[in-house]
Amino acid sequence: MPTNSAAGMSQVTTIFIVRHGHAKFSAPTDYERPLKGKGIKAVERTAQFIQSQCVAHHLTPKLCISSAAIRTLETAQIITKTIKGLNIEKHQELYATSVGSWFEKIENSPRDCLILVGHNPTLSQMVNYFCGHNIQMKPSECAMVKLEIKPDGIIYPATLLDYHHNE
Repeated sequence: MPTNSAAGMSQVTTIFIVRHGHAKFSAPTDYERPLKGKGIKAVERTAQFIQSQCVAHHLTPKLCISSAAIRTLETAQIITKTIKGLNIEKHQELYATSVGSWFEKIENSPRDCLILVGHNPTLSQMVNYFCGHNIQMKPSECAMVKLEIKPDGIIYPATLLDYHHNE
């Protein structure tokens, strides 16, 4: 819900931060590692969690921002099978990056609800930085975070609304 302030309008954004599912260890490169069966099943449960939270909070995510690595794209694709109307925006630069790169994607997105799919340790660092928690995300886990974003940046701390454990 937008608010007026001296710094301008602010936007409340809900983000689902999802660590990719368990991946196979054998692949030509780390970037090309696909999900394994256990990872696919866990991501399907995560997608159900996201869908139930969207229904409960009247959210309609339209965009999933993902690293372009195979396991993260496969994770995003599983989520889009459950969340209809969700587009995937893949970014190679989000494969091995810092929290700052993710912040730019969030701040430059006009959406009121986003799904982010990426890698550790960056995603755990992002949740901890946003919310002041000490969380180490395991594969296919999901943090639901409410952010307030003003024209000059994100307001801290954000609120950790829910956390989905998958093991």
